[in-house]
Amino acid sequence: MCNTSSNLYKLQKLSQLQLLFLLLKTCHEVLSFRTYSFMHGTTKKKVSRMPGGGLRQFSVMVCKKLESKGSTTYAEVADEIIEEFAATQSNTAGSLDEFHEKNVRRRVYDALNVLMAMDIITREKKEIRWKGLSTTQTKDLEELKAAHVQLMTSISRKTSYLKDLEEQIAGLRNIIKRNQRMLKSSNNNNNTAPKEGFTLPFILVQTSPHATVEIEISEDMQLVHLDFNSTPFSLHDDAYILKLMHCYQQPEGRNLSQSSSIHSSSSSCKASGGVSKPFYWNSETDTVKQGTLRR
Repeated sequence: MCNTSSNLYKLQKLSQLQLLFLLLKTCHEVLSFRTYSFMHGTTKKKVSRMPGGGLRQFSVMVCKKLESKGSTTYAEVADEIIEEFAATQSNTAGSLDEFHEKNVRRRVYDALNVLMAMDIITREKKEIRWKGLSTTQTKDLEELKAAHVQLMTSISRKTSYLKDLEEQIAGLRNIIKRNQRMLKSSNNNNNTAPKEGFTLPFILVQTSPHATVEIEISEDMQLVHLDFNSTPFSLHDDAYILKLMHCYQQPEGRNLSQSSSIHSSSSSCKASGGVSKPFYWNSETDTVKQGTLRR
């Protein structure tokens, strides 16, 4: 039984090798014949290249035809292109044969399908109408450019705002270290208590020493009304004061916080307590706004 199976396996293996050998032999003969034909010029006469080029060139030709006519049919466009090719061929190698004519019609048909897929033409039964090249791409490009400019402007503003916040954090850390040094120094000098300071955040109101300022504070201490009686005044937040104290580790020439100060000549101002600033920084509009703020 084992000998029988072994013989069958050898027979199958031999058949596969013989088949592979025949296949290689056939390929070798075909290649040898083609090489011989090429070397001795015994190949068949080359088919002349079809006029008009590829599908791209045909699409351009068909597109020009349709644009000039506005409304036409497939047969009309194909006949005109064949006549043009025939006139060109008559000056060189004779008239356009039937084989080339069929190829031209097939290329025209393919070009029409491409133009329909691109929504450049419409087709109703046999009638073909020219719609024209789409202008949406130009509009989309303009919209993308405008959106790009807007996004880059927003990124620039937010980057500047982030830089301001980083500088404010650096100022707060420096003032903390300064206060710690002062506390340590006071403890070393007969344990005298340090002077009272301001808690952060705070608002500093600045006006003329001779100004008459009327101040009204709500019962809940959440709203303050200041009347400067037409005297110019300015408001500064804690970030601006830290800047004046040189607590930032940045060059002094840089505008560290564009929302740090407001100068006004109005006669009254309202500011609520319990907030860090009487105005806020708007990263989208890059403006400073003033008003009554609540937590």
